[in-house]
Amino acid sequence: MVFCPECGERNREGSKFCRNCGALIEEKPLKSRFISGDKFSETRRALEKKEYHRAPHEGKEGFDWGTVVSSALLLVILMLILGRIIGFTGVLIATSISIIYVISSARRKASVPALIIMTLMSAAAISAYFSV
Repeated sequence: MVFCPECGERNREGSKFCRNCGALIEEKPLKSRFISGDKFSETRRALEKKEYHRAPHEGKEGFDWGTVVSSALLLVILMLILGRIIGFTGVLIATSISIIYVISSARRKASVPALIIMTLMSAAAISAYFSV
C-alpha cells in the first residue's frame, strides 16, 4: 500500500495519483521512508491536531427548508399514488407518512409544529400549481 502525502489515503502500489484528492504520489523506497521521515507521518500528525469544524448548517438558527420541501414533495407524490388507489384513506395515510418524516428529520425538535404547518401549506401550493 502507498499512502498519499497530502491526505493520507491508501492507494494501490504503483499508483501515480491519489484516488481521494488527486495529488501526485512520489514513490520512495521503503528504507528511505523510515530514514528521511515520511511526509505521511507529518500529514497524519496534522490531521490528528486538526480541529474538525461542524457542518455549515449546524448550530444555525435558520428554518429547515430542506425538510419542508422534501416532505411536501413526498406528501404530494404519496397523495397522488395512494389517493388514486385507496381514496380518502390514502390521503390520510400519505399525510401521516409525511408528518412522520418531518418529525424524524427535523434538526431541532422544537420547530416540528412549524415544519408540519409549512409542509402542509407547501403541499397544498404544489398541488394547486400542478392542478392535482
